[in-house]
Amino acid sequence: MHRLAHWEAPIVGTNNRLDTAGLSRRTFLKRGSQALGLVAFGAARPSAAEAPAVVPFRRYSELLELLKQRGHKPRVLGHAPDRSPLVVFRAGGDKKPAIFISAGSHSTEHAGVRTAVELLDQLKTRHQVYVYPCRDPIGLNGYNHALGLGLGEEPGVRSLEEIETLLRKQGEVLLDDAGTLLAVIGDYGYATQGLLGRFKKGDKVLEPLLGRRIYYPSRSPEMPGAGPLERAYTLIVTPDGEVLHLNRFHDTPWAPVEVRCARRLMAEVQPGLTFDLHEYGGDAFWFSTRRQRTEEDEVWEQRMAREAIRAVAQSGARLAAENYSPGSAFTKLERGVYWLDATRRGEGLNLVDFAASKYGPGFTVETGMRQPFEQRVRMSLLTVQTAVKVFEERYA
Repeated sequence: MHRLAHWEAPIVGTNNRLDTAGLSRRTFLKRGSQALGLVAFGAARPSAAEAPAVVPFRRYSELLELLKQRGHKPRVLGHAPDRSPLVVFRAGGDKKPAIFISAGSHSTEHAGVRTAVELLDQLKTRHQVYVYPCRDPIGLNGYNHALGLGLGEEPGVRSLEEIETLLRKQGEVLLDDAGTLLAVIGDYGYATQGLLGRFKKGDKVLEPLLGRRIYYPSRSPEMPGAGPLERAYTLIVTPDGEVLHLNRFHDTPWAPVEVRCARRLMAEVQPGLTFDLHEYGGDAFWFSTRRQRTEEDEVWEQRMAREAIRAVAQSGARLAAENYSPGSAFTKLERGVYWLDATRRGEGLNLVDFAASKYGPGFTVETGMRQPFEQRVRMSLLTVQTAVKVFEERYA
C-alpha cells in the first residue's frame, strides 16, 4: 500500500540527435525523444485556416493563466503529485451527448495542447464540450521540475551530463548500462533516456519502483521544445512491474490520478464523441478509430472518419503514406485512417480505447512533429471541427 500512496492522491472535484522521420509512434516513444512547439497564446482567436503565433511557452502555470485571461473558468478534478491542479474547461452548449477533448498526456506533444486550448473558443456547437487540455503538468514543467519532486527543490541542471553526475551522487542507482542510467531519488525514479521496451514485466531491477513514477528528459536539440531537459517524460511502473506511460490504465483500478480524473469525468458526462490529441515523430498526418459497440455507432464513426481525413487532405496537408503502419495492432481503413485493436497491442486501454468501449466513437489524432507547428495545429483543429459537424447531423 505504501508504494502506491504517492500517486493515489484523492480526487476532489550525451545530446544525441535522432532522425525520427517515418517512425511509428510506439518506436518514437521507445527512443525517448519527442518534440513540440513552444507556444504562448495571444488574445487573437485565429480560425483553423489561419496560423497561430508560435512564441515560448514553458510552464503549466502559463497555460492556466492564459485560459484565465481568456475568461475560461477551470474545474479542478484533482491534483498531480506536485499539487498542480488537473483541470477541465467547459465550452459549447447544453445539448447531449457531450464531446470530450483531451491532450498533453505526453508532455512533448504540445501542438495537441495548443489545439485543445483553441477549441475552447473555436469549436462552435450546441453540444456540451469538455476540454482536459494537459494531462501531464509535471512533464510540461520540465525535467528540473520533476527532479525537484525527489530532491525537495529544483537542482538547475543544464545538461544531460550534469544529470548523470547528479543521479550518481544523490540517487540509488538501479541500472547503469549501455548509456542508460536509472536511479531512485525520494519516491521517484529518474532515467537519462526512455525505458519503454527495455524491461520484461516483473524485472527485478524495477522492484524499488513498483507503483511509482520514472521521469526522463527530452533530448532532441534539433526539435524546438524537445531540447535537452525542456520537458520530462512520465512513465509508470505498475504494481506487477510493467513500464507504461500515462496514456494507459483507463481500464484498471490501479491508475495514476491523471487517468482517474479523466475516467471519472467521462463517467459523469457520458461523452458521445471523444478526441485525444497526440503527435508522433514523422512528417505526416493520420488518426485512429476503434470498432464500436453498435452498428449505428460504427456507421457514424466511419462517416466522421472519412469526412475528417478528406477535409485534411483537401487542405493540402500531407497524409501518412499508403504503406505506412503505426504498428501491428493497427489495420488501415483508408489512407490516413487506421483501426486500432487494443487487445492486440496489450498494455491496457488508452483514453480513446476506453471511451469506445463504454461510450461511443473516439479518435486519436496524430500530427507529425517534423511538420511546421502551425500546420500541426491547423490539422488537429480541422479534424475535430469536421468530425463534430457530422456528429451534430447525427443528433439533429
